[in-house]
Amino acid sequence: MKTIDRQAVDTSNVIRDVTPNRPSEGGKSLFNRTNENIDWAWWSWNPVTGCLNNCPYCYARGIATRFGGSAGFVPAFHPERLFAPINTPVPKSVSPWSRSVFVCSMADLFGDWVPQEWIDAVLERVRAAQQWTFIFLTKNPKRLPTITWPDNAWVGATVDVQARVQATEEALAAVRACVRFVSCEPLQERVVFTRPELLDWLIVGAKSIGGRKVQPEWAWVETLTSQARSVGAGVYMKPNLVVEPHLDGRLTQLPRSISTTVTIAS
Repeated sequence: MKTIDRQAVDTSNVIRDVTPNRPSEGGKSLFNRTNENIDWAWWSWNPVTGCLNNCPYCYARGIATRFGGSAGFVPAFHPERLFAPINTPVPKSVSPWSRSVFVCSMADLFGDWVPQEWIDAVLERVRAAQQWTFIFLTKNPKRLPTITWPDNAWVGATVDVQARVQATEEALAAVRACVRFVSCEPLQERVVFTRPELLDWLIVGAKSIGGRKVQPEWAWVETLTSQARSVGAGVYMKPNLVVEPHLDGRLTQLPRSISTTVTIAS
């Protein structure tokens, strides 16, 4: 495992670690099954872990430090995990989420501190695993347009406050991917997009603090969903969002490029 710090990124020995060529390497590394909090993907995959964004509401930091101590959330690369896409059996389920993989749920793969070699190694495996759909999410969208995205990649950015809108829209406008999306979780204030037509998919959720869920104002949610509807984008309401009764359950729509829509009763 290679680690980095905020002051310097030395990638001189990373490339040697991320270019194994034999499928038998990597042991039995598999995807992990997600829990009910990430029900838009059955699987998570963490070839990179750790983050320096220091978000006060970060769930991943709590998990990492619980099992790894104070060093548990230091950014690190795990080349042995690159084999999970070929080692994990493809499910036979008809669920549209059964082949969806949340990439780096315990990291921000596109943080400024992440060496490009780590990103390239992950994307190489994504391109080679067309049987899966890989979902990428970042709080640093400026790196997204620099990437040639595989056809099986969904590309998104977190927009929890209005201040993130401009940078996200500028980045997504330059991204070429089959699905472009935003995750407004936790939604912390009213958010208005100036170019909602850029979005294929909108995720919205509450703030989870341990077992407690801090709900956004419902007017903020309606502002977002009305913007999505105006351009035909799919809306996905996270399980931690308390849905107004008149909706008869939370929306779990797929991106607009995919036609299936499911409504789950609350």
